[in-house]
Amino acid sequence: MPDTHFGPYDQTTPPTGPEVADAMDHCLAESEIAERVGFDGLWVPERHQRPETWWPNTITQMAAIAARTKKVDIACTVIQPTFHHPVHLAEQLAQIDCLSRGRLTFGAGVGYHEDYFRCFGVPYAKRGKRFEEVMDIIEACWTQETVNYNGEFFNFEGVKMTPKPYQQPRPPVWIGAFADKALERALRWDGWCLWFPPDVKTLKPQVEAMREKADKLGKKNWQFTMGFEGWIGDEPDLREKHGHRWIREWSFYAEKGLDPDATPANMLEAVENMFLCIGNRQKWLDRLGEIKEQINPDWICIRTRNPVNEGHYYPSRTESLEVVERFGEILNEAR
Repeated sequence: MPDTHFGPYDQTTPPTGPEVADAMDHCLAESEIAERVGFDGLWVPERHQRPETWWPNTITQMAAIAARTKKVDIACTVIQPTFHHPVHLAEQLAQIDCLSRGRLTFGAGVGYHEDYFRCFGVPYAKRGKRFEEVMDIIEACWTQETVNYNGEFFNFEGVKMTPKPYQQPRPPVWIGAFADKALERALRWDGWCLWFPPDVKTLKPQVEAMREKADKLGKKNWQFTMGFEGWIGDEPDLREKHGHRWIREWSFYAEKGLDPDATPANMLEAVENMFLCIGNRQKWLDRLGEIKEQINPDWICIRTRNPVNEGHYYPSRTESLEVVERFGEILNEAR
């Protein structure tokens, strides 16, 4: 993942134009290296009202990646269409699919961060229903010649969106989901995208149940996709150098209600049991092998960068590019 975090949490001074431009160049360099060393896809997040996020606009990032790469799939994981205009978003995503010659996957989620909704003047209330309307409209714009829609939040008549996506009838759609209602939505579409997965023992029956439900619905190509995080290297102090970043980040998400049963004293160990690996080549192969054997996800996205934890070690831009290449060295064995 060419992550968009470049500053510290609660950053008080906004980044300068040159700093943002350099960060964008770095994201694109990571993308090009990932394609060169053999990754199959690139995942891009959506974040707003976050001072540590220096490329908040997912559409422009995906378009830039599409223009700079040739083979990798490009997935947004996830855009929150709930506070987007559905016709605009359908058109923009279709253009990215065409620019990339059919490499787009549309990852979508309702959104949990109330500030995102406030930023765009969209009510937080009824966000689930609004999300469902937006998704219906986007699919209709992609697959119907003329769209008429009469809903609680949106009304359109005679919409003719053109050009259509490169992929026909439409790009695949994954739903980002934690809660039961969101998991139900994932079964309507083409897959479930999960960040911050629990430990393998907990996750396995959840994935098996979802796959069984999808199969009963006739969705033979339904996918389970997940994020996994960490750093690869041989330094003896690797865990000490990098572990604090995930303690700080998970503390942030814990405040949003996505926390495990972990305290600051045992948080790193708890997160390592779930979705984090900090270690050498063999440790990574062992962890990925366990996930493949027990879960067999259709996609795993590796994320190495997160916000700066001030006062602690943080990898340089050069180190962040080099670690992508190191992961490339284990891809064939890990598949």
